[in-house]
Amino acid sequence: MRTAIVSDIHGNLEALKTVFIDIATRSVDRVICLGDLVEGGKYNDEVVEFIKNNQIQTVQGNHDAINPCQLKPVNQRWLDQLPTCFIEEDIIFTHISPRKKKENIIDYIEAWNIFDETTYRLCFVGHLHFPCLYGSQCEFFGESQTYVVDHGRYDLALDNRYVICFGAIGYPRRGGLFIRYGIYDSKTHSLEFIKLEGTLLPYGLCEDLF
Repeated sequence: MRTAIVSDIHGNLEALKTVFIDIATRSVDRVICLGDLVEGGKYNDEVVEFIKNNQIQTVQGNHDAINPCQLKPVNQRWLDQLPTCFIEEDIIFTHISPRKKKENIIDYIEAWNIFDETTYRLCFVGHLHFPCLYGSQCEFFGESQTYVVDHGRYDLALDNRYVICFGAIGYPRRGGLFIRYGIYDSKTHSLEFIKLEGTLLPYGLCEDLF
C-alpha cells in the first residue's frame, strides 16, 4: 500500500489543493493527515471541509484542539472528535509524539526517547514543519541516528525503527520555501519525501504557531 501523508495545513487551501493535484499523479492508495488543519491562513473552514469531503483519515493537531479561528460550529465539532493517533500493527500516525509526555522532536535525543519508551517500528509525526528522519540504530547510548533528508526516495532497513516527519503544507521551517508531504510504500519499505513550489503562508505570521 502507498500512503500519502500530509500535515500542518494551517488554513492554506491553495497549497492543500496543490498537494492533492500532485498526489493524483503518483498512484497513491490512501491519504492520511497528521493534523493542524487550521490557524495561520484565511481558509480554515474551507480546509476542514476539503478534508472532510474527501474522507481523509485525520488525527487531531494541537491547533485543531485549541484555536481562535471562530470556525463554523459543525467544523469545530468535527475537529474536536478527531483521534490523537492511528495505530496499525507496529506503525503509529500522530501529530506531536507518541510519548505520554508530548515533546517536540527537535533532535536525535528526543527521537531516542520515543524509541526507548515505545515499541513502534515506524512513527509518523507532523508538527515540526520540516522534513526529518531518525533511526533507532546508533552506536551511542541515549542517541538516535540522524539522516539527512530533503526530497527523493529513502529505503528503510527492515531491522531498524524510525521516526519520520515529511514537513508542512502550510508553511516551512528549515528546508527552504517549499510545500512538503510524503509517501510511505509498505511493499518496498521506502519513503518518498516530496517538495513542491506553491503559495506559502508568510513565515513571520506563523513563526509562533507551535
